[in-house]
Amino acid sequence: MNAELGNSPQVLEELRADQRVAASRLDRVAALVADNPVQQQRVDALRAAVKTRRERLDRVIAVREDGTIDDATAAARAADTAAPRDAARSIISEMEEEESRLLARRRDDTELAYQRAVNGRIGSGVVSAALLIGIVVTAGLHARSKARREQALVASEQRALEAAAREVEARGEAERANREKDQFLAVLSHELRTPLNAVLGWTQILQAANPVEPTFVRALASIRRNAEAQQRLVEDLLDVSRIISGKLPFERETFDLRSAVTAAIETVRPSAEAKGIALTASLEQTPPTTGDAGRLQQVAANLLSNAIKFTPKGGRIQVALADAGDGATLEVADNGIGLTPELKPYIFERFRQGDGSMTRSHGGLGLGLAIAKHIVEAHGGTIGVESAGVDQGSMFRVRLPYS
Repeated sequence: MNAELGNSPQVLEELRADQRVAASRLDRVAALVADNPVQQQRVDALRAAVKTRRERLDRVIAVREDGTIDDATAAARAADTAAPRDAARSIISEMEEEESRLLARRRDDTELAYQRAVNGRIGSGVVSAALLIGIVVTAGLHARSKARREQALVASEQRALEAAAREVEARGEAERANREKDQFLAVLSHELRTPLNAVLGWTQILQAANPVEPTFVRALASIRRNAEAQQRLVEDLLDVSRIISGKLPFERETFDLRSAVTAAIETVRPSAEAKGIALTASLEQTPPTTGDAGRLQQVAANLLSNAIKFTPKGGRIQVALADAGDGATLEVADNGIGLTPELKPYIFERFRQGDGSMTRSHGGLGLGLAIAKHIVEAHGGTIGVESAGVDQGSMFRVRLPYS
């Protein structure tokens, strides 16, 4: 203490400067440990010890400035500045130990955090590698699966192409066979018609000679009737062959439709009279019609022949021709066997004539209505049929435009 006081005022000033520096450092220490309550308490205790020592030193310095050094020495001994100094040193030592401990713990925490980060990085790398491997494996499996699917698709498409090629080839063969059949029917019809013409011609010549022998007369009538039926079958086959090939000829002329229908009625009247069928007609005068008179007469004849064929003996057939304004309407109604609901949608198809028993009992090839439908539609008209059912008769209706 005596050494601290000295004899020079400069020494006293240095002591005061050291006290100010100590107070400033305590402020910095307090700021550093502001987040540590224990250290903050130690700073407060250290500040109190430093303050006590400073106050005692201030009193000693004041005595030295006013008196002698002996007075100051006596005052210093009485002030006992050693106790605050020792207390301050003890507090500083505790703070240093606490800081060392905190530093060590922070270092351990830092090392632990670092280790965790390293481990996390390693774990993340392992997971990433595993995911990458999984992705690669999955991609490989997907690629192989896709390749198999594509191969299966290519094989399926190849089979489909081969099947399509076989179908085209089969269709071509069927079309060629159909053309050959149509050609055969045409040739056959022509070949059959030639001898039939001779038979009919000589029959007509013999009938014109007015034979008197009853057997001879019946024979000629039978020959002519069957030859004419055979001729109609041949003509129907020829017409169907021409329809299929698109070569059925049509003439374009202006004619009287009532005259064409009247001619058709007269053509079939002998057949109706032979079965005792009452054939009546109500024919209005219609405006001139443009088309093929012969083909439209064929339509009327086919409808009448069909009605005669399927009307029993003693039945009746009514023919009506009417002016409908923009066209003509031809109706042929009978009280014959009628139509079943199953047959009605197909009545105008080729070779459709009900069941086989009907074909055998009534004859014919089932071509007349199909030919009539084609001729009517070629003239821009329509044809339909109405029937209440079996044994309820039928009524065929044709609508034809005038031009």
